[in-house]
Amino acid sequence: MTKAFRYVAIALFLLLIQLSPKPAIACVEGLSWGMDLSNVEKHLGTSLKPVQEGLNRDLFEVTDFQMSGLPVNSLRVRVEEAYGLKQLVYEMDYENMTEVLAGLRHRFGPPVGTSVDVDGRSPQQQWIWHTGEDVITAVKSEQRPFLLSYRPSLLDPSFL
Repeated sequence: MTKAFRYVAIALFLLLIQLSPKPAIACVEGLSWGMDLSNVEKHLGTSLKPVQEGLNRDLFEVTDFQMSGLPVNSLRVRVEEAYGLKQLVYEMDYENMTEVLAGLRHRFGPPVGTSVDVDGRSPQQQWIWHTGEDVITAVKSEQRPFLLSYRPSLLDPSFL
């Protein structure tokens, strides 16, 4: 009986660890995946506006934002009503891209890099980091400004 109880207790403990909010390593210290909109706004020190009224109620944006002293054209966050903060996307000018990529490489090591040709007319470069808790994707494209996306990882690397 005690052996079975021990296994159940360990299973419950592991489940609690998986369900607890995890810190988001999303260039803004202290953000956690799962935070509600008001806590995200309070933490960022700014109000977020819906991107398109009525169309997508969980996508919010702030323009002319500062990230560690770097100007950000726009910061978009996806905050689902039931699940809280699920994604952050920074859009910035190319002049800051090298510094951002170098900082990410210094903090998380070398990324997986790839070049993609979208529909034969719009080449893109992508850099991807898996931090264990987050997936960070940086995208350089001729069509859009430099994008930096953070989302929680769905994959536990220890299972690989």
